[in-house]
Amino acid sequence: MTKDINTILQSQVWNIGNKEWHGKRVMQMNQRELTDICKSYGFTNFLTSSTSQQKLAKTQKKLGIEMHGVALAPHTLGPDNVEMCSNATPSCRAGCVVWFGGNPAYTDAKQNAMLKRKAMLIDDPCLFLAVFMRYLNLKSDSCIRKGVLMSSRFNVSSDIKYERVIVQMDDIQTNFSNFAAYFIAKTGEHIDTSDLPMPYDYTKHFDRRRDLNYHLVYSVTDNDTAKAEQAIENGLPLAIVVDTKRGKPLPTTVRIGKYTLPAVDGDEHDYLPEHGREPHAVLLRYKYNAKHKAAKRKAVLDSAILSGFCKIADQIAV
Repeated sequence: MTKDINTILQSQVWNIGNKEWHGKRVMQMNQRELTDICKSYGFTNFLTSSTSQQKLAKTQKKLGIEMHGVALAPHTLGPDNVEMCSNATPSCRAGCVVWFGGNPAYTDAKQNAMLKRKAMLIDDPCLFLAVFMRYLNLKSDSCIRKGVLMSSRFNVSSDIKYERVIVQMDDIQTNFSNFAAYFIAKTGEHIDTSDLPMPYDYTKHFDRRRDLNYHLVYSVTDNDTAKAEQAIENGLPLAIVVDTKRGKPLPTTVRIGKYTLPAVDGDEHDYLPEHGREPHAVLLRYKYNAKHKAAKRKAVLDSAILSGFCKIADQIAV
């Protein structure tokens, strides 16, 4: 039987402030001690950062924001058949960019680390959440010392509703995204910036709502425009994959259902809050599997268009 990770994480309050590993509180550990926890689960790097992931690297290069997130094995891959992307469509699962993309020479190692991180989350959710928060705490302190901004994309390859995951530290009980947003915002307090940085995510859950401390963008992945309209009415911008080729210009305005929206180029960088909170569309060019030849690429793209995962840019442009 498939279990939903969101059901698991919303089942209780996770006291990450008191979580211990070998007799020491995780929230008091240094980075070496955190790495030791990760190694006990078979991987080394807990965070996926702007030094190691191409899209996140674009954000640091273009905007000067140091990026950190977590890449977990998507949908039901890995241990115990736990669903990480409960609203993902079949075409999204078949073409997951993070799982299949990147340099083929490193695919096996990358996927193994994603599987091991997921195994840690399923084995001990409180430990996983505590380690994640402590890493964000340490990275925030590091960014403050360096005088740079920081953000986090919690779900690099999953769709966990962190705004509904309740955690406790000391006498404070709130959701995970609020605590994380505090550490992230601190990096902008001593920098001349009009907006403090915040965490963000793409999501396939059209019923999620706008959150002041956690920027969400709904990924349009099928032909059901009612879902996209509902997301817009919930205060979420849209992310739309289009068939525009790399290097070619994207539409500046698009129409989805009853809404006409200004559009921005989502391939320039990954920091979604930069585009603001007003209704808009983040356009992303379709990404191919690096191993596929021309004929296979065309067939896969045609299938993605048929399913609604990818839109024909000329047909939605206004």
